[in-house]
Amino acid sequence: MAVHGGNTEEIARKYNLNSKEILDFSANINPVGLNENVKAAMINAIDKVVKYPDITYFDLKNSIGEFEKLDISNITLGNGAAEVIFNIVRALKPRKALLPAPTFSEYEEAIISVNGEIEYYKLKESNDFNLDDEFINKIKDDIDIIFICNPNNPTGCLTKKEFIRKVLNKALITNTTVVIDESFLDFVKPNELYLSNDLLIDYKNLIIVKSLTKFFAIPGARIGYGLCSNNEIINEINKVIVPWSVNVIASEAIIQGLKEKDYIDKSIVYVKNEKEYLYSALKEIDSLKVFEPSVNFIMFKLLIDLDLKGELIELIKRRILIRSCDNYIGLSNSFYRVAVRTREENNKLISEIKNILFDK
Repeated sequence: MAVHGGNTEEIARKYNLNSKEILDFSANINPVGLNENVKAAMINAIDKVVKYPDITYFDLKNSIGEFEKLDISNITLGNGAAEVIFNIVRALKPRKALLPAPTFSEYEEAIISVNGEIEYYKLKESNDFNLDDEFINKIKDDIDIIFICNPNNPTGCLTKKEFIRKVLNKALITNTTVVIDESFLDFVKPNELYLSNDLLIDYKNLIIVKSLTKFFAIPGARIGYGLCSNNEIINEINKVIVPWSVNVIASEAIIQGLKEKDYIDKSIVYVKNEKEYLYSALKEIDSLKVFEPSVNFIMFKLLIDLDLKGELIELIKRRILIRSCDNYIGLSNSFYRVAVRTREENNKLISEIKNILFDK
């Protein structure tokens, strides 16, 4: 079972705390919070739970299609981006996958679930964990599928569209499917240098995975989607989808959310400002190496001989939860990831980390 952030209930039980009092920096959710119109749409949708959802999800797909500027035939849905990832793998049944490391653990879990083999490409700290041309050289005839997280989780590294195009061109030669996970890319503006949507028409071996629940601060509602212009791939994915996997409350939330242009614009600006503030503050702590962030989370490395994971117990006592990266392939227990939250909460995190480090 993969280890993720956001497990406040489990932590609260373990340390006998009230989960509502925990400041959760381990999950990367929009700090602006739940939009009131989205909340109202979810409440109103309660009346619809007496019926099954529209099994075709016509209205939801139309909303996503308008947002992405794609035909609804190019869209496949899932109960969160993680389910979309698993649906892709169960449909295509890849024998061997190429994964960067470190990266989001669900790619590995999905491949393992179909007994696939995994080849890891270890990203280099000396290159700030960015992908490079050596990765393209690893794409060979025996690689059936590639996953690229853009921006990468937990490093925050962005991969430019032109590099992705090079990956796709090589993958066409080797008959390899390329999956680009853009779950956090909506936080990046401008993002034209990184978005892969306009590559879908020319590359039938491309699948894009998205999750708007992080952006709209409704991760508990669970909804994600995949985009692909290859009808054969879409049909294969749809064959393995569990009927009615998206509930009406999540569906109505996203339909409304995609209309909320002011909220979207406000969120992008807010996250950008708080990201820069938190990044600057963390960089001032001498014992941390902080990697430049692109979205609403920041990875740092502890440079002193101290197991901060052990000190997480102290942070938990102070009602703060951060994400240790020691279970990511290619990272050690010196690496941590923190979400970008509100100014008051970010200041609390900075203060408590300083208290722990300076007391040692």
